[in-house]
Amino acid sequence: MLGLKQIKKIAVKQQNKPVLITDDFSFGWTDYKVLVESNLVNLLKNEYLNTDTTRVIIMSENSWKLFILYSCLVTSKVAYSGIDYTMNDEKKIACIKQSGANTVFCSEDNKPSDVMLASLPNIKFINLDIIKEDTIDDDTDVFGLVKQLNHSDDVLSFSFTSGTTGLPKCIYRKSSFDKRRLGIFTNKYEITSDDIYLVTMPFYHVSVNGWAKLTLVNGGTVVFGDFSNANDLYYKITNYNVTSMLITPPVLQRLVPVLQKNNYQNTSVHFIMVGGKNFPTILKEQAIELFGPVINEYYGSSETGINTLADSQDMSKYPAASGQFMEGSKLIILDDKGNVLPSNSIGRIAIQSFQCADGYMGKKMAEITFDGERYVITSDYGYLNAEGYIFVTQRVLFDDNDIENNLFSLENRIRMIRNVEDLVIIQDENNYYTINVKISKESTSMMVKIIVDAINGVLASSQDSFNLNIVNNINYSLSGKVKYNEFLNSK
Repeated sequence: MLGLKQIKKIAVKQQNKPVLITDDFSFGWTDYKVLVESNLVNLLKNEYLNTDTTRVIIMSENSWKLFILYSCLVTSKVAYSGIDYTMNDEKKIACIKQSGANTVFCSEDNKPSDVMLASLPNIKFINLDIIKEDTIDDDTDVFGLVKQLNHSDDVLSFSFTSGTTGLPKCIYRKSSFDKRRLGIFTNKYEITSDDIYLVTMPFYHVSVNGWAKLTLVNGGTVVFGDFSNANDLYYKITNYNVTSMLITPPVLQRLVPVLQKNNYQNTSVHFIMVGGKNFPTILKEQAIELFGPVINEYYGSSETGINTLADSQDMSKYPAASGQFMEGSKLIILDDKGNVLPSNSIGRIAIQSFQCADGYMGKKMAEITFDGERYVITSDYGYLNAEGYIFVTQRVLFDDNDIENNLFSLENRIRMIRNVEDLVIIQDENNYYTINVKISKESTSMMVKIIVDAINGVLASSQDSFNLNIVNNINYSLSGKVKYNEFLNSK
């Protein structure tokens, strides 16, 4: 998010042009400056932030108050991170303890439970409602107060992994890569002050902050969408002349039928970035057909940033790929002994990038040195073809999986069967597949046989065994990750 100095600079030019549009409250750039100044004075004078503040955690759904708070924290140079407010208490407590934060801001709907309060007696919990729309008539020197705060921390920023297979891990960075990456993306995707960016994910996820900031640094407008309601997203896209968005495959999959039903014609969107999980090939085709050649995909992890990029032309050339290295990033593929594999060999993906995190708090980060450079080892398997396109094949769930299997390729094949709405595949330690498929309500028993026959056809050469489960739903985290733990725990 932007700090006050940057907001003031942009406000001089953009003035009352909208910076944030929400269902509850919207404001322009000049008001953005005033709101941050006023609320920051309140936070500092009333010592919600003081010299004892270490780091900050936020538990809140998207709101204009959250937007303002983030800018206040950036201006104060206090490291902060949102966490998934839908997690259970155990995970929330673990995140707060890992982070080293001693201050938690929470919305009214996400106040700490009695269990959390008892487990975290030294944490200061603050209701987000202290962020006010009414500004204070105060000529206080805001930057003077910030200077008195004198906050110092060797950790510049931190965030969390999704925690869909266990407890989230806390990632930290000691330096910023924002200026370099924002410059690359501004030029590559032609982002300007005319851009209107639709938020389709919760702000607790670090990627949402990054893509929203790309719009903000260029003086554009951010619109909050209800990512649980595809009709709301359709309304916002068409009525606010949305030009850009970051969206996860599960949300895009819910949006596509609504657009098709309404005979949507794209008149404004010039840039869509998709990421967060496997982007099914059939969904790529549907999205390009609806929006035109404005669909882009990235691959990377919370630990490594954004590392490969694919545009619509790349998707047509290699539908199952996630693009080629972006500027400043390199990928290698490792075998189980840490040796670098040649092209078209499946192994563990490792990434070298200016965006790589410095480490986990309280836990060693998997990494390797290759050609004198540090590579972070990700939780994904995949391969590089001879042209340098990355094909992600599966996510690590067990350390001793047979890495030769391409689960995402199998998933893409099954998704092409009529009436298959969603699926997730779990491969256990013995290379036994549990294939969980959600099918449409009008499907018959014959449809199940068709799916079984298709899976048998794909697995015939390997003779791997599988079990097919027809499920009512496949749940995702708000950041678009499959909640694998639900399937692992049900085994």
